Amino acid sequence: MTTNNELNKIITLETLGDNSLFAVNIIDLSNFELIYANKAMKEIMADVSAKNCWESIHGQESPCLWCKVSDSLKNRENKSYITYESFNEVANKWYQLQDKIITLENGKNILISFALDISMQKETQSQLINMHVKLSKQTEALRDAQSKLKEQANRDPLTNMYNRRYFNDISKKIIALSIRNKEPLSVIMIDIDKFKNINDTYGHHIGDEVIMLLANKIAELTRQSDVSARFGGEEFAILLPNTHDKNAIQFAQKIRMNIENTSYTNKEISIHFTVSIGVAEFNSEQDSLVGEALDRADQALYDAKENGRNKVSLFRNKSDKNSF
Repeated sequence: MTTNNELNKIITLETLGDNSLFAVNIIDLSNFELIYANKAMKEIMADVSAKNCWESIHGQESPCLWCKVSDSLKNRENKSYITYESFNEVANKWYQLQDKIITLENGKNILISFALDISMQKETQSQLINMHVKLSKQTEALRDAQSKLKEQANRDPLTNMYNRRYFNDISKKIIALSIRNKEPLSVIMIDIDKFKNINDTYGHHIGDEVIMLLANKIAELTRQSDVSARFGGEEFAILLPNTHDKNAIQFAQKIRMNIENTSYTNKEISIHFTVSIGVAEFNSEQDSLVGEALDRADQALYDAKENGRNKVSLFRNKSDKNSF
């Protein structure tokens, strides 16, 4: 059996000499003089002829701000090493270090330090982190792209208003909320009067400009809680949460009069146009989908057209239809 004395003879400074992968140094803590450095340590020292550790190892003019001696002193009672990582600017490499304070028989404290080159591991770690960051950014960009595609799928390409599909989807949630809170809900349908004449007279490009003008006016006049959509062609729908039909009529009249006093104008032409509007209130006892209320609003819209256009028509039931 090998004794401790025999091990002490085997494990000497020569063991950690020129062929060691560890850079080893020993510092006399009474004056911070470097009293030993093996070959691996000398290769990364700033000045092998200097005495103080901060000069010889790090090339500093005064004690290093990152010095771990105080930590080693606190840890001395545990008789264990403190382990940390440090970048050596002289060698331009990363090292993992283990420091331990040993008290000699004469009472002198020395600090023995082992340093292992971990630059390759750090580089690999850095590459992995960069790859992770890059992958995270790509994932985030993909999510953003998917979100934009989803948003585009919900939008009308000409006016950037919501399309009919999204209107029907979001209405289900709004209807459920209105029923749960026992709040009224109304819908209005809007159609540009004699729009075919505008297209035939001025061309579809101008017709598109008129549609966009109306879309902008609707966006300007609606509340944040309202949901407006282009249903196709020159037809638009608006869902009005927490709104009775009487209030919906007032809002519809506001839109109608605003459009009546607005005209599309460019350098060559000025087009005055009007809209007809149908209004209906959602009936929570009879209606299951917003489409049923929209059908009634559409019938009211037809009634407004039949009664001279540029009007608002309210549809309550088949026998009760009013135009304003």
